[in-house]
Amino acid sequence: MSEKNDTFQEDHRNGDDLVTLNKRLKKQNSQLKKQLMNASMINELTKVLHSCTDVNNIIQTALLAMQELLQFDRIILFKIVTDSFTLAPSHWVGFDDSQLESISIPMGFEGGEVTDAIFLNRHIIVEDPDKNNDIFCKTFGSTCYLSIPMTSKLNRTCKEIKGCTKKNCPAYDGFNPYCWSLTGAGQLLNTRTEDDRRRCCSRCEAFKTDSVFWMDRSKSDQSITSDDITQLTAIVNLTGILVENSRILKALDTANNNLQTTNNQLQKANSDLQIAQSKIQCDLDHARSIQQGLLPGDISGKGPFSAAAIYISADAVGGDYYDVFEISPDVYGLVVADVSGHGVASALIMSMAKVLLKTFSTDQPSPQKTLERINSTFISEIKTDNFVTIFYAVLDTKSQKITFTSAGHCPILFLDKENQTCQTVKADGLFMGVFPDMMLSEKNRSYKKGNNRILLYTDGIAEAQNRDGIMYGIERLSKISLDTLGHPPIEAVDAILEDQKRFCGTVKPEDDITLLVVDY
Repeated sequence: MSEKNDTFQEDHRNGDDLVTLNKRLKKQNSQLKKQLMNASMINELTKVLHSCTDVNNIIQTALLAMQELLQFDRIILFKIVTDSFTLAPSHWVGFDDSQLESISIPMGFEGGEVTDAIFLNRHIIVEDPDKNNDIFCKTFGSTCYLSIPMTSKLNRTCKEIKGCTKKNCPAYDGFNPYCWSLTGAGQLLNTRTEDDRRRCCSRCEAFKTDSVFWMDRSKSDQSITSDDITQLTAIVNLTGILVENSRILKALDTANNNLQTTNNQLQKANSDLQIAQSKIQCDLDHARSIQQGLLPGDISGKGPFSAAAIYISADAVGGDYYDVFEISPDVYGLVVADVSGHGVASALIMSMAKVLLKTFSTDQPSPQKTLERINSTFISEIKTDNFVTIFYAVLDTKSQKITFTSAGHCPILFLDKENQTCQTVKADGLFMGVFPDMMLSEKNRSYKKGNNRILLYTDGIAEAQNRDGIMYGIERLSKISLDTLGHPPIEAVDAILEDQKRFCGTVKPEDDITLLVVDY
């Protein structure tokens, strides 16, 4: 009897163990089904969120998912307002709009757990809020709520952004890259209070939280579980990634549209510029043609002497001028001039100087008085900041006398073929077009026919530089002039220019070049 009783009790215990095991398996199976369903719902939510076209749709969809899937019936997304250092509602579900009109939470320490969640960068559950001081308890009657920040990805560490070298700072090489959430970090901030630290952090480039979720279950007493937190974290992280990506894409689209608009404007401006440049080039070509027409051209047969010249403009048009012209029988004018500056304005002034010279020289044999008359006309009639340097000589081939004056012009070379000498004659007066009194003087000298050469030029020759910044200079010009004294003027001109080019090398001239050689 005793054996049967023991066997019965053992069978009864085994049956109880099977019932308990069965219940446990059913519970685990139920949990697995719930987790599988939640995973499936998260997967479907991911698809829905990815189909949203803008930030508002992403956030609103996330709020509805939290409400429907996790039974948080009241949810607010607070946006950080950096200027006022507060949190303001930006999106919500479960509230009337009027309920949130006056809600503003300071981001300082007095802001409570919702701000602590931001600066700790983790979720916080408040199960027994202070009825007198907690704004959510006082305003909405919330007896238990959850705060969780929405943090975006950090692309650079705190030390990279700030160039920090404080290796003892917890944020320097720590596992957590979000420096604002680390106790004792921010040694460069030099702040005294927690509120000051938070203000500095919220303005920093490393601060990657711009909003925080608040939520509760006001319609039920269901507690917040670890599974809720896991699913909620997944939704918030996914929402944060999609919001950040959406903002980046929008910024890229805006930048691309702006770039396209700018490109279109640049293309139009470039087209207009090409048209304007073409017109300017046409005008410059016309001006160049006119200026070339003002130069004397072939001067070899101008008188009973031999002459050659060359003019090279640094720009399309220049301000140099030379001429050999007949004033009266057996009397000729020799002139080289240089207007300050370059371009059309200089060319225009030079053309005026030529007209005035040709006009005044016919009834005035004195070079000095001719230039003084031109200067007077310039000052009274031509308003310009440009000035003119000019060397003007009158050659009387019958009396074999040359008379000359120089208004601020570079030194002129008189060469004696018989004695193989070179004399430099410097200016004895001021340049033309600025001062009423040019303080000119006039000189003359007799000559023996066929024994003399005069070399007139502008400073584009003597002041030309090589790559070392050394100028060609008067001495080199005098030497090559003597070396070519036995050559005809045209060959001398070519030899002098070739010598200057050889000296300057690849350096292009910055000024107009004019050279006039006359044998008399």
